[in-house]
Amino acid sequence: MQISPVFNGYTINLFQDEDGDWLACLAEMPNVSAFADSPQAALAELEIAWQGVKESYHKHGEPIPIIERVYAKP
Repeated sequence: MQISPVFNGYTINLFQDEDGDWLACLAEMPNVSAFADSPQAALAELEIAWQGVKESYHKHGEPIPIIERVYAKP
């Protein structure tokens, strides 16, 4: 799991499936995902998908949902 500014603070899940393909998705929006042959390619495809999602939000006059992080005190 990794938090990336490229994805507006959304958490990226990146893993390899049983067929050897790589899946990258946004943990908070699992329907935004991409498959590829390598982790780097999956992240690049996810970035393209995320840009499309953001364009759709803008086109419909809707704000991109903001992720609020809540951290527990030790």
